[in-house]
Amino acid sequence: MSDTPHRGYGPSLGEGRTFTCSDPRHDEAVLRAEVNRVVRALAPYRVLSRDVLRREAGAGNWHEPRFERALEAAVEQGRIEALPLGFYGLRHDERRTS
Repeated sequence: MSDTPHRGYGPSLGEGRTFTCSDPRHDEAVLRAEVNRVVRALAPYRVLSRDVLRREAGAGNWHEPRFERALEAAVEQGRIEALPLGFYGLRHDERRTS
């Protein structure tokens, strides 16, 4: 088990520290949930700017790396696509399942 904190995951302990979770399955489950939240937030609009998507996903309370990681994972998984000028769009196949 690692003592390295997974920054951005778990409750805040103040002064930039966060709860340490050494279970990679937990981290994967958290990331899946956050990706789903980003995709659901985008679904009604189909296209949003990064900042508006962050707000609609309720990520204003997330630590910055968590939103960036979820957004990047959603793009890598093909669930959303990065568009020019900082916009993101729902992939065609996600429109049917959202």
